[in-house]
Amino acid sequence: MQKWKALKSASECLIEGEFFEEGSSKADLARISVGLKMVSVFKGDLCLYRQVAIESVQDSRNLFLENGCLFVARKKLTDEQIKLLTPNSEGWLMSLDKFNLKTSAILLAILISIVIGYRYTFISVSSTIVYMFPYSWERQIGKATFDVLDKTLLKASKLPSQKIDLITQGAQNILNQADLPFKPEIKFMDSEIIGANALALPGGPIILTDDLVKLLKDDALILSVIAHEVAHVQERHSLQQIVEVVGLSSLAWLIFGLDEGVLEEIALVGVNMWSLKKSRDFEKESDIIALQLLEGASLNQESFLEAIKKLTDHFCLDSSPEKDDCFEDKQSNWFSTHPSGPERLKYLREIIK
Repeated sequence: MQKWKALKSASECLIEGEFFEEGSSKADLARISVGLKMVSVFKGDLCLYRQVAIESVQDSRNLFLENGCLFVARKKLTDEQIKLLTPNSEGWLMSLDKFNLKTSAILLAILISIVIGYRYTFISVSSTIVYMFPYSWERQIGKATFDVLDKTLLKASKLPSQKIDLITQGAQNILNQADLPFKPEIKFMDSEIIGANALALPGGPIILTDDLVKLLKDDALILSVIAHEVAHVQERHSLQQIVEVVGLSSLAWLIFGLDEGVLEEIALVGVNMWSLKKSRDFEKESDIIALQLLEGASLNQESFLEAIKKLTDHFCLDSSPEKDDCFEDKQSNWFSTHPSGPERLKYLREIIK
């Protein structure tokens, strides 16, 4: 009963101050009658506004009204008045500003729930979203990503045109074996930053660097790496990673379509995909499919194992006394997102047998 009387007393009080009409810098002396989350504004004996909702209370003096007007109290409002005037939603946010163990625990629990919910709910259905994703959109993403890379990290290839033609022709047999409604373009590019590397962008193109070609030399080894990248395109691994990174906005692509603004944001994510940690399961899956593609194209499967050994060895210094450890653990450019060399060679040899 005592609490109710106090609230009633506060709600019936008049507060003097300055009143600003919406969009006006002219102040009029006025007073307000305080009600529960509502005020009436008086100028002399004239009631300007009756029972106007309060949008927010700031700095213990400024009352922003729902009609766009502003009332500035002459004196700071009491805690009791602020509690009466502050909207419920804003009051809840203000309470979060006051640090306490209970609030921190609640916020932490909410954050953990969101993370778990995202990881085990959304990511678990990401493959379904990718399955529904039109190939034409995926290829737009790949093209946009390549355009950005071409302007930032890549340069025109310096390889002999005859070498490029031979590899491209050999790759056609591999592409014919892939389960794809299109043939992704294979692009040879030079890059001082990426080094000896191969990248499969969503829907293609597949990028091979000059350094990779020079390192492997043998066309059979180069083609085996292309088979691995073709497998990524076939299984849409890059797209699935982008969907998981971008998150729920992927659903918006499916519902509303792929406009240029969304495409630009996705392309920026795609540019960073080569430096993100890929799923080891994706890599193993692509390794296994690469062997199948090589077999279907009547190419030697052992060439893929040789390419893995050569690439791994390239990133381990020949003079290093820990070369064996390097071969086991080194996270090199092309292998930074893959299982270790020995692990890959082991399961690939078992399949070839």
